[in-house]
Amino acid sequence: MYAILLLFLVPAALAYSRGPPVANAGLCSDMIPTDHNGGVSLATDMDNPPYTITTSSDMYYAGGTVTVTIAGMGATMFKGFFIQARRTNLSMDTDEAIGTFSGAPNGTQLLECTVANSAWGHSNSDERTTVEATWNAPMQDEGPIMFKAIIVKGVPNRSHFYMNVTSDVMDFTQTPSTTPSSTASSVTVPLVLMTTIALGLAALLAARRQ
Repeated sequence: MYAILLLFLVPAALAYSRGPPVANAGLCSDMIPTDHNGGVSLATDMDNPPYTITTSSDMYYAGGTVTVTIAGMGATMFKGFFIQARRTNLSMDTDEAIGTFSGAPNGTQLLECTVANSAWGHSNSDERTTVEATWNAPMQDEGPIMFKAIIVKGVPNRSHFYMNVTSDVMDFTQTPSTTPSSTASSVTVPLVLMTTIALGLAALLAARRQ
């Protein structure tokens, strides 16, 4: 009997330590962790998660990068997480992972949700209070987006988790220009004009003195 029980427990423990099971149908789209208590959290503060998702910019541009940080408020720790970038425009597909991640630190991993590296999550059950990686924007305007995550507190057990933890919305902007700015041009023209006027006045005064 104990051997049978162990066979059930070991796979569950391995699934937790190896990271989000993206092979499970639905996780990449609905972001419901059905392997954690059937997707029903036992956390009593679901409406006020003790975690934040912050970004290094409130704008993104085609092919640009943004630093994404997940942190526990007041050093609240967490043992697992699963995060994607999602469109917020309801007239578009809001269940698709947008862009890719890179620079995943130790204890975390890049995951595939249709596209390689389009999601990021834990790779072990170590306790952590903050984690950071780079998000690489797609090469086209996807409209406003935000980061959406599942964060597993894991205390007192893995059934204590938070869904729909989100960042602020990031809007799309055009690629920063590499041409000389209009400000520099507008400064140069008045300086040339002032120099010309000064030389003219000097010539006029010299003529009057003769």
